[in-house]
This record gives sequence, C-alpha cells and structure tokens, in this order.
Amino acid sequence: MPHAALAYAGRPVDAPARVIVTVDTVGYRVPRTGFVGRVHSTFAQACNIDCGDTLLTLAGGGAGNGPTLLRLATSPRDLRRVFDVGEPVRAERATLHSARTEVRWAHARVWRPAHRTVRLAQARIEANLRSAADRVASQRAQRPSVVEHAAAATVTALLRACRQSDGRRAAEHAARLVGWGEGLTPAGDDFLVGLCAGLDVQIGDNVARRACRDAIGCAMIALTPRTTTISAHYLRLAAAGHFQERLLAARDALLSSGSPQQRDEALRAACAVGATSGTDCVAGLLAGLTLWPAAGASDEAA
Repeated sequence: MPHAALAYAGRPVDAPARVIVTVDTVGYRVPRTGFVGRVHSTFAQACNIDCGDTLLTLAGGGAGNGPTLLRLATSPRDLRRVFDVGEPVRAERATLHSARTEVRWAHARVWRPAHRTVRLAQARIEANLRSAADRVASQRAQRPSVVEHAAAATVTALLRACRQSDGRRAAEHAARLVGWGEGLTPAGDDFLVGLCAGLDVQIGDNVARRACRDAIGCAMIALTPRTTTISAHYLRLAAAGHFQERLLAARDALLSSGSPQQRDEALRAACAVGATSGTDCVAGLLAGLTLWPAAGASDEAA
C-alpha cells in the first residue's frame, strides 16, 4: 500500500496547499520583467516587497491604486498568514512566487492616473480649498499632528520660501521635515508628498517654480536614509511626480468639475489613509495649491 504522504496530483497529501492570488489592477511602475525581492513587512490586507530600487505593495481590493501597487482581486483574509517577513520572492511571466503563495497579474488592468485638463474658475477653486481646509481642521481636532505643532515653524518657513520660489531655502526647510514624526510614514514626509502633488499642477512653464520644486525633490531624495523604508519609497515617488490614486482624486476634485458630494467623498477617502497620514498629505496638497497663482496666470493678475 502506498505511503500516506505519497503525492496527490504531484504533491504529498500532508503538504500545505499553495495559495493562488489574482490581481485586479497593477500600477504603471510595477516592473514588467522578472525580478527578485524580499518581503519587507506584512499586514492583514497589505504586504510590502523590497525589490532593491523600489517597494511593491500587494493590497486588498479596498485599497486605492498606486504607481507600485498591485490591487488584489482575490485575497486571503489575512496576508500575514501567507507571507513571512524576510522571505525571498521572485517574479517571472507576471507571476510572483513565494514559499506558499502565487500572485498572478497576467490579466490585470494597468492603472495610470487620469489626465485632467479642464480647470474650474479660480473663485470656485478657492471655495473648494476653504471647504477642504475646514475638513482638515476637523480631523486635526480629533488627531493632532506634528505638522501643526512641533514642526509648524518649519512648515511656515518652507511655504514662505516656496511662495517666493526660493529653491535653496525651500530645500533647506523641506530637509528638516524628512522623517519628522512617528509611524510607518512620518507626518513631515506625508506633508511633503502632498505639497509636491499640489505644486506640480501650479508650475506651468514658470522656470523659477520648476527650479524650486526640483530643489525640494532633491532634498527629499537625499535625506531618505533618515526616514522609514516605506516612507522613503513614497518620497522618491513624489520627488519624481508619482502619487497614489486617492491623493490625485482629491486634487482633481478640488480643481475640476464635479458635485460637492463627489468632492467631499474624494477628500474623505484621501484623509482616511492611515491614522493621520492621509490628513497630513491633504494638508500638504492644500498648501501646494494655494502658494502659487494658477499655471499660466501672471503673478500680477493673481
């Protein structure tokens, strides 16, 4: 009689079954060729994979999209049960392999940010920004942030330098914010990410603004060793002009046409990321959208 552990369909009957996970959408900066990496961190509905020059995230279907995020169509109830921190992974032919799991994305849709070109009248944008500021203030009352307390003077100095398109001083103050705060993504980093998202749509063909924005990005990249691995990844993305879907949706809702309900929902979703990370990002976004006149408008007219 065969041994009880002999193969069934080529596998010992007492060996654990492999978990097959499929992907719904894959970010546009996820490598298309094979790669190797290692599990950096795991949570119930998220798993971060360190690939050396980038950090990929597997996330449950309730997550928003992102440049380096694979949003799962089918997912275990708890990803910590199928991925171990530190274990090696490899990807080939749009399939990621770990010891117990296969993640397949050959048929997934590629997510790319939508390009919004229609912009509201400035008076309506300003009304939207005031409404969004009220929301952020309400969130702050429940969960304070170092951005408005210990780091407030640095934030104020950074915004003043940006308003004057003084790249040197802006970079100095931005550097002080990197890594400031607690958590997987410190508040200072989150604010800088949102600030870059706001500044990017205000630059236009203004050379001084572009130089200022680039100086901030360079400072963020240079200081990434000071912060967490996850936050450093998002800083590098933001420095290059890449952002998460929910932050972009909030920006679009403030600048483009849409109902008040759509605007409020986009802001709510953006603020809901993490404990305070989303609110800090939105605070930075609002600052970036108010520092410079709209792209294409002259400073005198503004």
